[in-house]
Amino acid sequence: MNETTQATEGEGPRRSGRERRQAESIYTDARLAERKNRAEKSSERSIRYRKRKGKEDESEEENEQESTTFSDDEVMQFSSDSDNEQESSDSEGATSPNIVGSWEWTRSSVRAVESFSSVDGDNIFYTNYWNGYRRSLSYDAGQSLENAQRSLVDRQHDKQSLTLEHYPKYLSQVPYHADMMPCYEYFAEGIQHRTSLEEFKVINYNLPQSPWLEKNILSVLEQNRKLTVLELSNCSLSADDLTLLTKFVAENKTLSTLNISRTNIESEDAVKALASAFKKHPALRKVNLAYWYCSFAGGHGMMDKILGACKKCDSLQIGHKDFDSNCVEKIANFLGKKHSLTSFSLVGAPVDKDKDNKRLLSEALVQNKTIEKLRLHSNQLQLPAVIRGTKKVIKALSRLTHLDMSNNRSPVQGAKVMSKFLEEPDCKLVSLIMSNNHLTTKGANELIPTLKKNTSLQHLDLSSNWLNDQCAPAVIDMLLNNSTLLSLNLSKNKSLKASYLEKGSRSRWEYDENEESGSRWKYVAKDGGRAKIVKGALFDLTSLESIAACNHTCAVKMSGCNLGNTHEETIRKINALEVCEAKKIRHKVVLALNKVKRDLYESSNFKDLPLEVMPYLLEMLQQRLSQTNFPRSLKTRGDATTLNRLYVSIKTWQTLPLLFARGPGKRKKKVAKKKPRKRSKFGDTEDDDDEAWVPKGARTTGKSWRNPVSGNWEWIPPPVY
Repeated sequence: MNETTQATEGEGPRRSGRERRQAESIYTDARLAERKNRAEKSSERSIRYRKRKGKEDESEEENEQESTTFSDDEVMQFSSDSDNEQESSDSEGATSPNIVGSWEWTRSSVRAVESFSSVDGDNIFYTNYWNGYRRSLSYDAGQSLENAQRSLVDRQHDKQSLTLEHYPKYLSQVPYHADMMPCYEYFAEGIQHRTSLEEFKVINYNLPQSPWLEKNILSVLEQNRKLTVLELSNCSLSADDLTLLTKFVAENKTLSTLNISRTNIESEDAVKALASAFKKHPALRKVNLAYWYCSFAGGHGMMDKILGACKKCDSLQIGHKDFDSNCVEKIANFLGKKHSLTSFSLVGAPVDKDKDNKRLLSEALVQNKTIEKLRLHSNQLQLPAVIRGTKKVIKALSRLTHLDMSNNRSPVQGAKVMSKFLEEPDCKLVSLIMSNNHLTTKGANELIPTLKKNTSLQHLDLSSNWLNDQCAPAVIDMLLNNSTLLSLNLSKNKSLKASYLEKGSRSRWEYDENEESGSRWKYVAKDGGRAKIVKGALFDLTSLESIAACNHTCAVKMSGCNLGNTHEETIRKINALEVCEAKKIRHKVVLALNKVKRDLYESSNFKDLPLEVMPYLLEMLQQRLSQTNFPRSLKTRGDATTLNRLYVSIKTWQTLPLLFARGPGKRKKKVAKKKPRKRSKFGDTEDDDDEAWVPKGARTTGKSWRNPVSGNWEWIPPPVY
């Protein structure tokens, strides 16, 4: 609202009740007319649809022509700022194609299943029972196609890396259709002259059929002499594409990372060629052949060739759900031999089917002396299986720095073994992931207290388990006695609640008749496990000293939002800041005084504020006013009351060094010494001070004066003494 509008509204006469009623009637009439217009348009659309449906007996050409003909309201073209016919040129001079909108596909008539290709198959379609049992694309597939079009058309101008990445929410892969070919051709034109690429990644895209990959991607990458990373994961590569890719890897000399996960290698010749390319490659260090859709033809016979070719690699990820006991035995034998692997991942392979596999894998890891990062994901393991409680196994595996045992099972006995592993004096573990392990509260109470003695672990993931509110005391005790843990993930534990109702309460709010002042409605829910962890270990509001004594290093993730009055997500963001501990304390003090508990100050105990603290206090108030260097969730409207409360509480706080522990305190100013004046002697002929002497009160500068006769301004110089 501008100033003129404010002036007219403030000075204008007030409307009478009759005038207001007339204005309201005009507004309601306009709304009714708008609704009537919408109803007429919808009836016209239904009539047009009935006419189209009545022409089913005509020829197939007319039916196909009618299925793609719609009104302006029904067709939504893919365009962000302009129409599809408008051409937008990029920095290289190419123009974007006239793209078919994905929403038009969802509104169009029946399309055959073969026209869309995806690993999800029929899941990308749905049957519309309200529109003549017509089968069309699902909403998720339409959104995936729309986002894929935007990524393909949007040119990436980074000189060193190019990434085409998409993670659909409910689909594992972006489907492909013939109408998407202009988008892929436009993407291929944009990388024709990119000869200085170091990284090229395409993730979760169903690429066009062969020979599109060889003509548009591999032929361009052959010209790059700096390519180090190549990733084509979950791209539904055909046998011909794999053959050409293997040939490219064999001829390339600079590639260090290759990721073709979620790819079925159905030909034994392709497996042999791939193993030969790995073995002869001089710079290849990281190979990813893992996850659910990466299988090898020939079974364990071809497994030996792949493993033997990766002996000189630093990182290897392998695994498939169809691996049999012979494949796991080959992997165990490979790990027990000498090689240069420092990171190994076995993903999706069922190890727990055979008891000998667990024993062989455990013995191989004990014999191995080079692996530091171990990942056993979704192997149907029940701990202790591979990591056993014997001293020999625990001492041998103390060299591990990263351990991922997610998507397995960890009963109480497995938690006890992990606690022994963390209590080992030589333990070097930095990251431990035990998500989705069926870990109960009893097992967590065995594992978490051991972290009070551990000084190496920095990241712990216990998400998607069976923890409840009874594990909160152990977590609080651990956080108050541990200063090395940087992140703790407790999310997706449904029994770990923020609050709960008292017995006999029907609602979280109750009406209090005895309350005389203020609101009579009170919140009756008690704090759950998540609220107790925040208030007991991360954000204790008892006093300002208790806030300073809390844990300021560990970012605890529990729900991802601020529920109730706990501010758990805000506290997590503050603890995750890469700043000094004193600055985190200041952030929490500002949050406590302005949003959570405003009675943390006492105005009766004023004391003189030391002069060396003033710059830090002014800096804090300036940050509060300008809203800089504060998390977004801390940004509130600053007023005089807020600043006064902040100023008073800092003055009355007894532990000021904890709040302003940054650099030295009081500094002494260096005062320059004056040179002694030379004394004049009797009889000196020259005295420099004589020329500079003027009478006391004399005028030493000139001034301007207006002559009353001529009316002009005249300059009067200073007098000469």
